[in-house]
Amino acid sequence: MKKISIFVLSVLSAVSCSYLDIVPDNIPTMDMTFQTRNSAEKMLYTCYNYVPSTASPWGNPGIGSSDEVWNCSDKTYYYQNETAFRIARGLQNTNDPYLNYWSGGQGGSNLFVGIRDCNIFLENVDKVPDLSQTEKERWIAEVKFIKAYLHIWLFQLYGPIPFVDVNIPVDASPEEVKVVREPVDDVVAKIVALLDEAISSNALPEYIRSRDTELGRITKPGAMAIKARLLTYAASPLYNGNEDFAGWKDAEGRNMINPEYDATKWEIARDACKEAIDAAIAAGHELYEFDEPVKNISDTTRLELTLRHTLTKKFSDELLWGLGRRNTRDLTGISNAPLTNYHLSNRLSWVKMMHNPTLEIVEEFYTRNGLPIDEDQEYDYKGRYDVIKVPKDHMYYADTTARTSRLHLYREPRFYAWVGFDNGKWFNLEVPSDENSYVLHSKSGDLAGRSLENYSVTGFYAKKLVSYELVMTQSTHSGEQCSHYPFPIIRLSDLYLLYAECLNECKDAPDEEVYEYIQKVRNKAGLDKETGGLAETWARYSNNPDKPKTKDGMRDIIQRERMIELAFEGQRFYDLRRWKLALDYCNRPVRGWSITESDDSFYTPAYIEFPTFTPKNYFWPIKLDDLYRNNKLQQSYLW
Repeated sequence: MKKISIFVLSVLSAVSCSYLDIVPDNIPTMDMTFQTRNSAEKMLYTCYNYVPSTASPWGNPGIGSSDEVWNCSDKTYYYQNETAFRIARGLQNTNDPYLNYWSGGQGGSNLFVGIRDCNIFLENVDKVPDLSQTEKERWIAEVKFIKAYLHIWLFQLYGPIPFVDVNIPVDASPEEVKVVREPVDDVVAKIVALLDEAISSNALPEYIRSRDTELGRITKPGAMAIKARLLTYAASPLYNGNEDFAGWKDAEGRNMINPEYDATKWEIARDACKEAIDAAIAAGHELYEFDEPVKNISDTTRLELTLRHTLTKKFSDELLWGLGRRNTRDLTGISNAPLTNYHLSNRLSWVKMMHNPTLEIVEEFYTRNGLPIDEDQEYDYKGRYDVIKVPKDHMYYADTTARTSRLHLYREPRFYAWVGFDNGKWFNLEVPSDENSYVLHSKSGDLAGRSLENYSVTGFYAKKLVSYELVMTQSTHSGEQCSHYPFPIIRLSDLYLLYAECLNECKDAPDEEVYEYIQKVRNKAGLDKETGGLAETWARYSNNPDKPKTKDGMRDIIQRERMIELAFEGQRFYDLRRWKLALDYCNRPVRGWSITESDDSFYTPAYIEFPTFTPKNYFWPIKLDDLYRNNKLQQSYLW
């Protein structure tokens, strides 16, 4: 029997004990791995296990490396996410890169090892004797998808990467093992071709039939959605006509990123988005609407739970693909706020309160009219930091007996559903009705205020990431049941907004077709009810009424909608880069409230950090040791 190479043995040593147990001591053969269906199935799940957890604030740069959230990681030992926040501070380096997904280290894993295991699976799955043809075809399609997705993850971070189609033979010469980076257009084409193989095989299921045992496995609509997102990225300014990186060429003189703009890339992405949407709808996917049997709540709170439970519901039809039940427990804990004395005393388990929205994100949410706060004629933008008494009509949003910043008032439903703020309401199943919802108190000296250990460094909380079902009383702890939700990698709202973006880029001026899909997302958020549509909302309330009528104006609206709708889900990090907006957004000071204050002066904006982003930060560097081992490997541009 064929012996496994030393490299493969090192791969196997990284996987779970359950997988290693199938290889008898001293007889490490690949043939035995594929000798039975059960052992081959473990290899299938090993391939899935290489997909980085998008819910991990330690492993996904999208969660903690942009301007979206900040924490007090340098002031406490409970949650030291130095990888993500050092990247945000501009401290990425070539000696030992943070979140190194090229060769592994500093919170990142070597994804080329995962790609190699996918290739091993594809090369050997035909040997499994007790595997039905239908199941084998599905597994092959799944592993082809995983292999493509691992390449996509690398592409998002590094841009030009080697595409590893087949494994290098164990007897290859030293020169043969020296892989090189390929131009972005070539990489994208090869990934798309691999995704097409998985999709066109018709072996992927239309939907997950057994959610208890198969949730997280890829479906055909999910694979099509990931393909659509990849093509949209490839059409975006970072990769399409980027003259700033025209000097990045390989040894043969080929541009690693094409400096010439190609409008057909948007058309290809548009068509892929529409095909993915049609497939998703046909499979029963739809925008989530709260349907739980919760009594004593108003329509206002029901809308809030529609928006909030979209993410934390275990089985949402809006989810196209999601993983990461591992880490969603941690994400819940670091996002949660203490609402009672009992919560405070249990903060190390469920209330670490350290994943905090920045003031920039708070200001990004729309007004109640569905407009940016600096564009709404009815909103007092200049007086947004004034402290006033909470009006009576905000009874489901905030404590009407208290005072708070005007910035917290007269805002859209998503703001109240997804952001916890001082004197704001926080509904969960511990309270008898939404009229009796808990009130968040985050001034200095309050339950959710600054402490000597972990605390909100901005005065805000990411309520979106905490299930309303999380109950913590002396008699009941529901955390283990409700915090393990599949974190979305892509959901239907995301796909709708990608499609609207592609449509807008393909037209000279926006029309009803462009408005239609962004409107679906706004309708779910409870916007434009009075006017009937976003164009009418801008016409009636905006100081820039014609903005939705122009391509540039609509591009800004779509981008803003994505940054709000997908807040705290890890997409902003990649969107700002592909749009080439990171130099602006990621160099702005991080601000929050003055959390050391215990009176109304708490609502004074305070500077927390001054991040740094330069052009080289658009792409991850490769570790110097890797370049020394492979002299054909080119460092990322400007590093």
